Amino acid sequence: MFTAIYLASFLMGWMEVHVSISLSLFLAQVKQSSPFIIGLAGFIGNSTYTLTTFILVRYSFKQKILFFVLVPAALAIFYLLMPFSPIPVIFSFLLFGGIFLAFFWPSVQMCFARSDDELKIGVFTLSWSAGVILGAFSAGFIFAFNPIVSFFIASFIALLSFLLLLFHRNKLTFVRASTEIVEEKLTLNRETVFEIRLLNFLHFFTSSSIFFLYPKLGLIRGFSPQFIASIIGIMLISRFLTFFILMDKPIILHPAVFIISCLFFFISCCLVGLGISPYVVVAGVVILGFAGAFSYHNSLLMHIKYHLKTETHESILSAGMFSGALTAGILGQIFNLPVAYVVIGTGIFLVGLWHSRSYLSNAIKR
Repeated sequence: MFTAIYLASFLMGWMEVHVSISLSLFLAQVKQSSPFIIGLAGFIGNSTYTLTTFILVRYSFKQKILFFVLVPAALAIFYLLMPFSPIPVIFSFLLFGGIFLAFFWPSVQMCFARSDDELKIGVFTLSWSAGVILGAFSAGFIFAFNPIVSFFIASFIALLSFLLLLFHRNKLTFVRASTEIVEEKLTLNRETVFEIRLLNFLHFFTSSSIFFLYPKLGLIRGFSPQFIASIIGIMLISRFLTFFILMDKPIILHPAVFIISCLFFFISCCLVGLGISPYVVVAGVVILGFAGAFSYHNSLLMHIKYHLKTETHESILSAGMFSGALTAGILGQIFNLPVAYVVIGTGIFLVGLWHSRSYLSNAIKR
């Protein structure tokens, strides 16, 4: 069962990032869209994903037919039609795509609910992470060759994932822990749960501002689509390598993790937003990938190991994705994108200082 899940996660991660970068480049270069429109594109899909996963937290679907198996087939159709559609239709594809994906990822993650094995969860994380790395590089190079072909490739990957899951559908099972089991096994205090979730939100808030809006900034600075996609790919490689180190590790709990991560997010935003040299931008995304891996590792492991709803994990990271993209788009429209990144980074660092004020005060007194 787990082999099929690993392969499907790899393919879906590849498909999602490939089409996201292709769409950002498509809107910026072919449609000549403003930063606000590009940010809105990132907002729409992720906001419906967040809303749907939030609803699924309260109303868990226990149907025998595994609906999530059909999700890649629907996405394959959307991506096939996307390059030939006007922007309002593209937005409708993103809206429904977000709803469908909300059934996919939490259902896949719940397949690990009974495994009680950090290694299996770590391999799953590496699987989708490897897919998103490939998606970042394939999007840039294929888009440079032909923008329309790039969407065809995304549709083909989705179709492969659908066939793989369909073939193994009888082996795929997932478990929903009862409220009694959750209360009995949950040993983390509420403050720790909140801190882990908030940091993962800030991680995806930061990364989505780069993921969706940097293609526009990169084109303004004269970078090629291949280089822009490579920048995002390097960020994902940095995260992947950190995931590999953390693969069999438990949740990492230390009061300094939050403020240090927020500091890294701030530095990353400044380097990416203000960096003219490619090397400066690369340094920024490497830092972000490294710091973000810790927050995701802690959040996913916490929700699975302590039988918390994985829909909550997904809704929080997706909320970070849509709000980061939209915030960067609005700030980029009002000011410019370099200023937008500095403002976002500064805001995140201030949140870190406020949340960690007790720890910092005690550290100073020592």
